[in-house]
Amino acid sequence: MRLMITKEEIGLKKWLLFIAIVWSVWVAGCNTPADRYAIEGYVVRKEGRSILVVSSHPQDFRSTGGLEEFYNAILVSDAPAQVKMGQTVRVWFDGGIAESYPGQGRARKVLVVPSVPRDGARLSEEEAIRRALKKEAIRLQHMIPVIREVQYDKQADTWTIQIQDAHERTEFDVQIKDE
Repeated sequence: MRLMITKEEIGLKKWLLFIAIVWSVWVAGCNTPADRYAIEGYVVRKEGRSILVVSSHPQDFRSTGGLEEFYNAILVSDAPAQVKMGQTVRVWFDGGIAESYPGQGRARKVLVVPSVPRDGARLSEEEAIRRALKKEAIRLQHMIPVIREVQYDKQADTWTIQIQDAHERTEFDVQIKDE
């Protein structure tokens, strides 16, 4: 059993450690955040080619002294013209995102996530949300609306869209007839 390590072995180990670190950094660089979307949420406002996307899944920042329920919201410029209010989208950004609230960034790619048809409903979820947002436009103009829940009641033939103000945490329901 040999207990001594030669200078050559120490040099080789340092060289191998260096290669392992460089390789790890290179692999991590191949999976940059640019390959992942920055936000998934509902389009709650649209003006020209700018859309406001708000996540409906809150983040909990209590462990760092922040909010218990924080909803990511980003004002996206250069969105494709065919994107509509009420749709769920995933957005990748070209460059950085301003750290204001809502954040601001220029779209590199916007992917519309298809809504799942509801049993017996004539309207799609996105159309029901769009109608709810338009119906409450005056009430929503000074808030960042969070679509908390979307339900379809087949018996009543009615959609219920639960909306919350991201700042005030006040909630209200909007009823939309499925017609």
